[in-house]
Amino acid sequence: MTTGEHVLRFLMGGAAVLWLGGPGFPCGEGTSLSPQIVLLKKLAVPGNAGWVDTGIDVEEGQELVFQAEGRISLQKGNPDAGCDPEGYDIQGFQQPLPDRNLGCLAGKVVRLLAVRTDEKTGEEVRDEFIRYFYVGREQTVSMPLQGRLFLGVNENIVKDNDGEFVVSIYIKS
Repeated sequence: MTTGEHVLRFLMGGAAVLWLGGPGFPCGEGTSLSPQIVLLKKLAVPGNAGWVDTGIDVEEGQELVFQAEGRISLQKGNPDAGCDPEGYDIQGFQQPLPDRNLGCLAGKVVRLLAVRTDEKTGEEVRDEFIRYFYVGREQTVSMPLQGRLFLGVNENIVKDNDGEFVVSIYIKS
């Protein structure tokens, strides 16, 4: 938490409810109370896991607030390859978000269009529509479409990564 942020936590109907003030959460002199923010889930996003299914189904336009902490290494054992949820200051066109830092915390919403069987291999093929978005350390995101929410690292080759981000996902009510 940075200077100027204020958090009051209490339980309401089994869900943690936060009233947030400070940067990104208008509250204080000259404003009314900030919107109510309800914790949906807190989960780990391992740097080497690929995309993590949050178990949350979202609606297009729904606003979620993400807060992340932790560190990952983009190359296990290399002390110079570490980063926080903002990522490592390198961009690459082969990443899910080519205009964002390598290794930053990213999200995607997946809408399943159809499930079919490949005639040649007999394997199940999932036809999906996917939208990626930036998360970083703290971000409010309007969901780009209806579907399942996943979180991951902005990198295509993750097997040599190490560490994890811990992410809290809130919904504005």
